[in-house]
Amino acid sequence: MSEIFREVDEALREDRAKVLWQKYGNIGIAVVTALILGTGGWVYWQDYSESRDQEITGVLLEALDQAESDPTAAIDALAALGEDHPSRQGVLARLHEAALRVEAGDTDGAVGIYRLVADDSGVPDAWRELALLMAVLHSLDTGDPDALATDLRPLTEESSPWRYNARELSGLLALRLGDVDEAQQIFDLLAADPFAPAGIRNRALELSGAAQSR
Repeated sequence: MSEIFREVDEALREDRAKVLWQKYGNIGIAVVTALILGTGGWVYWQDYSESRDQEITGVLLEALDQAESDPTAAIDALAALGEDHPSRQGVLARLHEAALRVEAGDTDGAVGIYRLVADDSGVPDAWRELALLMAVLHSLDTGDPDALATDLRPLTEESSPWRYNARELSGLLALRLGDVDEAQQIFDLLAADPFAPAGIRNRALELSGAAQSR
């Protein structure tokens, strides 16, 4: 009899997690994406101000300016720039190309580019970690959970500049897997962390409360 009750309890927990994921998962992903892209934009302008290769930077800026009016042409231009120039501008071109591919609905193509950057040992560590985080972000619904958890683990360490974003994604991944207790623990820790960004703390508090009430 106890086995039956355990199976029912597990089924209820899984159903609760699905409801939470459906209600909050997309919101969390959208906010994390905005935060990461905003940080990426700051990194881009920092690189631009320090760059000596103004010609390549100019090509990159032209491609980005073209993104709103002709995203397909912008994607092609960024792809060419990323292939031809293994410099910082080339890496930035790949990251922006991936972001445009996400907007165009080519998530698989974007994830492939992010992972290409993440696996490139010649790219600064912070950018590689950013690319890996974005790859996980856009695979959260469909990717292999064990592989995604493995990807996120080093990004949650204190040494990673993206640790709070990675921890938030870990909580969302736990919801996807139906592990409400694990998700709530992650969100509780984030909500109580005074060093975590305010937006992440607020979302974590809301997610923790929603998980507890179901």
